[in-house]
Amino acid sequence: MSEKTRSFFSTIPGAVTGLAGLLTAVVGLITLLVQLDVIGGDDSKNVAATATTVAPAGGAVATTTAGGSITVDPLSLKLAPTEREKTLTVRNDGRSGSVTVLAPEFDGADKNVFRTDDGCTNKSLEAGRSCTLKVMFTPRGALKSYSAKLVLRAEGATRAIEVPVDASTLLG
Repeated sequence: MSEKTRSFFSTIPGAVTGLAGLLTAVVGLITLLVQLDVIGGDDSKNVAATATTVAPAGGAVATTTAGGSITVDPLSLKLAPTEREKTLTVRNDGRSGSVTVLAPEFDGADKNVFRTDDGCTNKSLEAGRSCTLKVMFTPRGALKSYSAKLVLRAEGATRAIEVPVDASTLLG
């Protein structure tokens, strides 16, 4: 006589094991898609650089006769998990006059993991001229996202520029 064999998945331990495997695969796929910003991206991280009015000491509103105005390209920086450096172009978009770019600063909870080179520090830019600034990233741990704002100011310009900087080591 032959015995009828039952499938492994028709037993309770087999069904639980199969379900656990399926659930693990789905969660892993969703995690990967979130890390790659395919789904669930935070739209606030795609915010463009913002300009803020800089008031000099004493509280008076700053005015300038030079007509200098700084802009940046790109408007935000996002470093991929394997990137440790990106470049940023700072330009004097004023019609006349020059501006002198001051030392860049970082603001935010993760400001200590980012730094810049001296590519634009104390550079005088005539109207239409630009300089290049390197932004470097030194992570403080694996599987973490970092966010800060790069603040650029220039003498002769009435506005500071804030550039969102984001980096991640989630897949790195």
